[in-house]
Amino acid sequence: METILVVEDDRDIAQMIATSLGKVGYHVVIQQDAEHAHAFLRDGVVSAILLDLMLPGMDGFAFIRKLKKDPALSAVPIIIASAKDDDADVVAGLELGAEDYIVKPFSLKVLEARLRAVIRRHDSSVQSEESGARLQKMGILLDSSRHEVRNENDIVDLSATEFAILELLMKNPGRVFSRERLITEIRGGDVAVTERSIDVHILAIRRKLNEKGALVETVRGVGYRFRDE
Repeated sequence: METILVVEDDRDIAQMIATSLGKVGYHVVIQQDAEHAHAFLRDGVVSAILLDLMLPGMDGFAFIRKLKKDPALSAVPIIIASAKDDDADVVAGLELGAEDYIVKPFSLKVLEARLRAVIRRHDSSVQSEESGARLQKMGILLDSSRHEVRNENDIVDLSATEFAILELLMKNPGRVFSRERLITEIRGGDVAVTERSIDVHILAIRRKLNEKGALVETVRGVGYRFRDE
């Protein structure tokens, strides 16, 4: 049974989520602040984290930063569930490494679907790691066996979604992928990734690749491609 960590200080919301996810086969652990959530993660194994942003003490953004700095926890997929619906908050959450962002109030059915998609994408990424595939183009090395990207010799810290996008583009240099096609390819037709978040993930990939970010090109009105050699 897959375990989901819900980090939510509102008891009613947390219990509602736990009841809903429990009905579809998940084991749910609730923590009401980031400090206790982090303590649980040191000993517990989870398939995903559902994270509120407005928490007592350490807020959700700071918690994501803390997890991403911890090699043992950095790969755990995170879905932000927050009442904060400003574009700036959505962009900040995705750029920090969250896999998805869902705004409260939300449909529990949609939450379940997004959670399934995020876990499936993460599992596919792990399976890809085991295949040992390596791609090297223009100084960028993508190693699926280690889920690692290097820019020359520097490790590039990508989220699972960013890794999946870059891997798809690098496997097909010169081919233009529309946002819709990228969504279909990396999420398997589910609802966890949107056209809006694709743009945010592309921006994050470019920023993290520094000067090599220019290799991920925009084809105006069409989509994105990795520059062909």
